[in-house]
Amino acid sequence: MHRFGRSVQKKANDRWGGVFILAVVLAVVGAWQLGGVLGNLLGEEKPAAMEPVPGMEDVSGISGTSGSTVQVSIVPRPFQVHFVQVGAFRSEGAARNLVSELAGQQVVAAMTPRNDMGLVKVYVGPFMSGEEADEVLDVMRETGVAPNAFTVAMDVDYAPEAVMAMTGSANPDLQTGLDALNNYLYEAGAWFAKRAAGEPADGGLLVALGQEMRQAAAKLAAGEESPAITKFMGLADMATVNAADIEVAASAAPGSEEFQRAMNGYVSLLEQYHNFYAPDAANE
Repeated sequence: MHRFGRSVQKKANDRWGGVFILAVVLAVVGAWQLGGVLGNLLGEEKPAAMEPVPGMEDVSGISGTSGSTVQVSIVPRPFQVHFVQVGAFRSEGAARNLVSELAGQQVVAAMTPRNDMGLVKVYVGPFMSGEEADEVLDVMRETGVAPNAFTVAMDVDYAPEAVMAMTGSANPDLQTGLDALNNYLYEAGAWFAKRAAGEPADGGLLVALGQEMRQAAAKLAAGEESPAITKFMGLADMATVNAADIEVAASAAPGSEEFQRAMNGYVSLLEQYHNFYAPDAANE
């Protein structure tokens, strides 16, 4: 235990909770076959106090599992979701095995869709600030557990005017849908960040945002088609499925199949959203 020194203990007492850091280190130690070095610490450590996750401080009137009325306040914004990349594989099976090892230690991890280079990446996270992601990365590097890990910031752009240019005119239903989709990505990231830190999180707001997108998509389906509208409708479908998965995962353990399905769906949605706003999206 001594070789990990004070740095791990110092971070274990940090403001966003020590158990998650220790769980990450323990899980990745297992992945690199260094085995149970932090097992005793992980079993004894108690969660530290948490500051509110941005955007989730006051959700009065919002519910999914509790049954009360959901009040939706849509505030679209550009933002970043941060991850720590711990692996990249040509084999989906190898990536899935690493995710399973991490999940077995109740560490939130996810596989990305296979990229243009044929790689399936594995992320630990998400985090709603780069500082939080850097803290986990520092532990991995200081302990030598994952010296090649690095942080990844996924930009979640918000440029509705660019999408409207694809359609050739402003469309209020598409605007509403884009607002809800952007807000969904933010709130879902905050939901996973809270659960990763061991805090309870309600998926009712996400379900309500999914309903907003579904309603916007239904109106768009009755109108003229365009590449932008078709792409949005596909994203809306992904988001509503993901919201339903998160609602199920709200009462499931982070290492469960239900939770893993929700996390993988969120990362896939982020990737597709990024492609939606790519400069050449209008030409696809």
